[in-house]
Amino acid sequence: MRHTKRLLSLTAVMLIAACTDNSITNPLNDVSGTYQMTIFADRSLPYTYTVSAGQDSELPNGGTVRANDGTMVLNENGTFIETNNFTKTPTGGQSFASAFVSTGTYTVTSAGDVTFSAPRQNGYEARFLSGIWDADRISYIESGLTFEYRR
Repeated sequence: MRHTKRLLSLTAVMLIAACTDNSITNPLNDVSGTYQMTIFADRSLPYTYTVSAGQDSELPNGGTVRANDGTMVLNENGTFIETNNFTKTPTGGQSFASAFVSTGTYTVTSAGDVTFSAPRQNGYEARFLSGIWDADRISYIESGLTFEYRR
């Protein structure tokens, strides 16, 4: 009887410990980390595209943009920083480096649904995005185009 009570007590302690696993109670701990961009606007990286005059404030007369790479850093406290690196070449001009940086907050559910919210910043409008997280990949759709990051 004494061994049975001890075994039941030990089992109860182990079950309580298992229930406090962060992956169950706080999915932010599992999703947090640094992810590398693999898909930019439905295309594998690097991806080069043309912009017309007036489409890009850094290329007022148009030119080409090369999406080189990017990172999405998700912190355990629910904040994120997204950085995308580009090489821009104005029509008839010299290439230069440029970066898109967005910071804000995110939430993730145990089902893997993720939402990002970033206030207006760096000359860009506020962003509210929905996406999916599945262990090593985050993807979202913005303006009808897919963006993906992998660990």
